[in-house]
Amino acid sequence: MTRTMRPIQVPIFTDRLIERLTALQISACLVSSNGVCSPVCDLRPIERMILGAPAFRSTVARLFEQLSERAGQPVKVWPGVYFVPLPSQRRRRSQSAAETQIPVAILCGQDLLDSEHMHLLCDQQKMDMTAALQQIDRTALLSPTEISRLALSLGWMKQDSVELDRRVAELQAMSQHLAESYEELSLMYKLSSNMMVNQTPDSFLGNACYELQQVVGLRWMVLQIADHQDNLCLLSGQVFNAGQMPTGKRALKQIGLQLIEELGQITEPVVLDDLSRLNIPGLDTLAHHLLVVPLVREGVPFGLIFGADKLDDSHISSIDSKLCSSLASTMSIFLQNAMLYEDMQSMFLGTLHALTSSIDAKDSYTHGHSERVALMSRNLAKAAGLDDFTCERIYVSGLVHDVGKIGVPESVLCKPGRLTFEEFELIKQHPEIGAKILQDIRQMHDLIPGVLYHHERWDGNGYPHGIAGNDIPLFGRVIGLADAFDAMSTNRTYRRALKHEDVMAEIQRCAGTQFDPELAKVFTELDFGPFFAMVQKHQAAFEEGVTTEDED
Repeated sequence: MTRTMRPIQVPIFTDRLIERLTALQISACLVSSNGVCSPVCDLRPIERMILGAPAFRSTVARLFEQLSERAGQPVKVWPGVYFVPLPSQRRRRSQSAAETQIPVAILCGQDLLDSEHMHLLCDQQKMDMTAALQQIDRTALLSPTEISRLALSLGWMKQDSVELDRRVAELQAMSQHLAESYEELSLMYKLSSNMMVNQTPDSFLGNACYELQQVVGLRWMVLQIADHQDNLCLLSGQVFNAGQMPTGKRALKQIGLQLIEELGQITEPVVLDDLSRLNIPGLDTLAHHLLVVPLVREGVPFGLIFGADKLDDSHISSIDSKLCSSLASTMSIFLQNAMLYEDMQSMFLGTLHALTSSIDAKDSYTHGHSERVALMSRNLAKAAGLDDFTCERIYVSGLVHDVGKIGVPESVLCKPGRLTFEEFELIKQHPEIGAKILQDIRQMHDLIPGVLYHHERWDGNGYPHGIAGNDIPLFGRVIGLADAFDAMSTNRTYRRALKHEDVMAEIQRCAGTQFDPELAKVFTELDFGPFFAMVQKHQAAFEEGVTTEDED
């Protein structure tokens, strides 16, 4: 349903404007074409006497056209009495001049004290002139220059006040417009609140099925992905359900497959009331009314949402169908994005693996080192109770922790004997070189602590900055431990691999000096089977490569 917003009408004198004029001790009134002045705030006694005088009204009526054309400018009505017309909305065509009222501020000048009009008015009112003048606050009387300046300010203030009130009124009208759509918006919000890109697709679909069943109010609901959807990988053929399930998931999956076959290539939601007409045995015993919504990607159905009977026994409405259809469209977009994300993530990690392999290949003894460090870093992070996202980022940081070795000469990296002081100083530069390589890649900023600090020590005797304890970022502490473990557990140019029990003893001995003691304790309790399997795989791949080179 399309809703239209009504035109905004702002009163000539708003409460805000009256409050501001009152604070300035300035009186105001609405002037009619017949000269009648209707106060909008309390008047001073002398102002009330002047505005009520027939001679004054006659003058105002004669000046009415001038007042209507001189917004923001002082108009001298009597000596010492000025009206400042305040800008207002243009007169509507249906409104006659006689119906028009002009908002004005009332200013009194110093020449009021010597005004002959005041003498005549006092005579007509049989009032003593001296007594009348005593009612006037002489400090409030303005010079001609002050009147001109104040008139400009009042005009601007009126314009600002009108614009502000108009916008407030527009906001109120818009709020009302949104309030009328509250139910629809709240339903869609509840459905989409869990649609986060960092959710796994199966978690997303399970939550979406539950939320939709709750919001639409169906007794049960099933979300089914069709079989043989190769680009959906593990989601292909999966079934998600919510509500009071009338039968087992296997039977529901079979019903879903038959619905896909019976309804063919539908692309719009349908409500089925006569289920006996479908050639699906037993379906009419599970539901009286069935809502079926196709999941469509690029014009091709790849699954169904189907649910039965409203909990309140009402009929499934077109609003229910539209809500389900809208969510189905969102699901399709989410799954497309999830597939794109998986493709990009695979390409990203593949590129990193290729990069780190090329770095590790500079030294035959470190073949596969970065991949093994990444594996053990992630395993340690998981065992330490870190969340899945952080564990994955630690894994990626582990992959690139030695990227700075690109800047270290191969003659130093591959030297079989003991390094000289100068050569070791070159080696010690690789954390900072790696950090500089990554610093211009915004998506890798959170990986830099693992690259820069994985050679720092708990006791502060590491490099490059010599920081200690918890001042070492977590990524650096985790990767540093995994890096040292791999170095001790594999062959190097300067020594053979240590026995596993000796490596574990060394880690326990260095807990609190080289390694974070809490992480070291967790690390010694890990399962090292995957690590040694990876070592064998890397060694076999390396030996195969060497054999191939010899044959060539």
